[in-house]
Amino acid sequence: MKFKLGQKVNYKRISKKIEIDQKYWEFDDFKEYEEKTLKRRELVYLDKEIIGYIMGRRNLVFNTVFEAIEEEGSYLEPGAEWVKIKRQEYGFAYLVAYTMGKTDYVLEKDLRGVN
Repeated sequence: MKFKLGQKVNYKRISKKIEIDQKYWEFDDFKEYEEKTLKRRELVYLDKEIIGYIMGRRNLVFNTVFEAIEEEGSYLEPGAEWVKIKRQEYGFAYLVAYTMGKTDYVLEKDLRGVN
């Protein structure tokens, strides 16, 4: 079901961004050219159902696939290991306002229209 701008909706689950810190960049557990997937968003259930209004639709990154590579003859450091982004997996979520200045990203399947 497509939702329209300004439509009143109910939801109980949101998509929340996961903050990334230095612990994800440990090279010890990477093998050269091995792919690892890093979740960028998590789905969080709320204590109660919230009523909000559709403000728009956004294309968000849900997963990022990394690959470790070792560059021979790097100008920075010989035999340096690098982690590069191989691809990102996107998905759509609705931006829903529930109070003045407060918004949540909600997947389409978690929204219900209110009459």
